Amino acid sequence: MALRRLLGLPMLTFYGTGMILGAGIYSIIGQVAGLAGQSLWQGFLLAAAAALLTALSYAELAAMYPTTGAEYIYLRNAFSGQHWLAATTGMTVTFAGCASAATVSLAFASYLEYFVQLPRFLVASSLLIVFTRVGLLGIRHSSWTNVVFTLIEVTGLVLFICLGLQSADFGNALAANPTSATLSSAALIIFSFLGFENIVSLAEETKRPEKNIPYAIFLSLLIATILYTLVSLAALALMSPQLLAQTDSAIVDASLQSSPRLAGVLGGIALFSTANTVLISLVTTSRILYGISQNKALPEVFSKTLHRRRTPWVAALLALFLTLILLLFGKVETLASLASFSTMMVFVAVNAALIRLRRIAPYKNRPFRIPFSVGHIPILPVFGIVICSVFLFQFDQLIYLTGFFIFICTVGIYFIYDSSLLNKRSA
Repeated sequence: MALRRLLGLPMLTFYGTGMILGAGIYSIIGQVAGLAGQSLWQGFLLAAAAALLTALSYAELAAMYPTTGAEYIYLRNAFSGQHWLAATTGMTVTFAGCASAATVSLAFASYLEYFVQLPRFLVASSLLIVFTRVGLLGIRHSSWTNVVFTLIEVTGLVLFICLGLQSADFGNALAANPTSATLSSAALIIFSFLGFENIVSLAEETKRPEKNIPYAIFLSLLIATILYTLVSLAALALMSPQLLAQTDSAIVDASLQSSPRLAGVLGGIALFSTANTVLISLVTTSRILYGISQNKALPEVFSKTLHRRRTPWVAALLALFLTLILLLFGKVETLASLASFSTMMVFVAVNAALIRLRRIAPYKNRPFRIPFSVGHIPILPVFGIVICSVFLFQFDQLIYLTGFFIFICTVGIYFIYDSSLLNKRSA
């Protein structure tokens, strides 16, 4: 049963902005401050530039193929003889979405400790279950929930920026010189920009997706980049990078020294912000699974929808199950790195898909087209591949081992399922 087209440009922009903001500032700013020091704001700008290069590819591809399944569809059309590559990429996106949801649910639990002491795993898992239920109510309900939460989280960031502006140290970090640590921090900071790519997963629920999806991607990135840069400068003005690195709730702790009352308000707002990202992660991840299943690369059961609400309920439950398993990693930084690593792999594949499609389908209708090409080769996606590849060499050994294990599992799942389909057809 088809999904309902209910989302316009404002709702899509809220989805992208809400996903990006909650994933980054409220959950990992402390860890990246410890890496980058006073060049923290430069790390955010570098990550934004890297995100923009790939965002351009997503915009062109989403306008060409405005359907759910997103990355799977792009890779399948670009490399038609390598279905395993498309399926593996799609499942890697699913893993990244689940890792993001797990990361931010733990950040939510950390901020909740300012108000009540409860086991983090219990809080995080309960939040995931609740928002899976909200997502099952339908795209209209989850959209309005997202709008309210996004407005609250933006308000919190603006208040924090205003507090930082009152410090005599605001802006001192602008004199900092970039270092090798700035690049390392950007590899983790890229996690804070994840979310723009999830907009494409809502294509089948979007009005005029070929126009609205590219606009929503760029608006979301622009809003996030401006806020991130100002927030990072405010954080450095209020607390040293060394102290920021010691907490999982850096924005609240940075506020405590100047305004304990505002710190309490920000702690409450952080709960809305991180909860919002969990909601969007679960909703979009279920749509990715739904799209892959609809295209026969996963069992058909994952494309089943609720009759009245048209929501992919089996895919939503699978996304919840996978996210709960990832919670066992227990550390925000580890989960954020896993999400970043997986997404960088996907970004490389998406940029490669665009380059390939420019060569094999140069005259296909493209409602949005990336500028600057040499022949049929677009230049900016090439830069996107290069910078994402550089980021891929900035992680710890545990992340590489886990990433390799996930890759083997996804390839194995595809070939096992593909073999079972062939056996059924031959029978």
